[in-house]
Amino acid sequence: MAAFVEATGQRINTRPRVVLAGAAVAAIALSVATGASAQARPWESFQFSDPLTGNYDCGAFTVTISGQDKGHVKTWFDRAGNPIMQVGHIKANEVDTNDSTGKAILIRTAIAVHVDFLAGTTALSGARNLSTEPGSGVVIQHVGRVVIGLDGEPISLSGKFPEFEAAYIGQDFCAALA
Repeated sequence: MAAFVEATGQRINTRPRVVLAGAAVAAIALSVATGASAQARPWESFQFSDPLTGNYDCGAFTVTISGQDKGHVKTWFDRAGNPIMQVGHIKANEVDTNDSTGKAILIRTAIAVHVDFLAGTTALSGARNLSTEPGSGVVIQHVGRVVIGLDGEPISLSGKFPEFEAAYIGQDFCAALA
């Protein structure tokens, strides 16, 4: 995530859960930073797969994260070799576990990341965080589309993206694991 923020100047989320999207988006940004050479090329692509690990604090308990992400990225260049557009597709399965009780939830992610270097925008669309629990139904649902500007602030939001609200961790993730 830090590499993505440094490369693009954009802030998507500070929660460890978004290490998934952040690592993948950082990989996307890294490919652009190292991809523009003297020879122009119409496009280049790569695939990635990374483990997800970490933890976050829910006040009364700590949560441990484990999982795996995978995806592919394609970058288009202009005749001068400068990146003009990038599209990435990221899928992940993550298990968040309450370290005190052992209660765990499976969180799935399936998003598309579209970076328009000419417009200075990044769009994320799809299911960023989705979790269901038997007997309870949907317990976490962060789905839709967000467009983020160069300043890191959302230009438009469609759907449920509580990452842009201060208390969303306690409202969703910690509540589902309590």
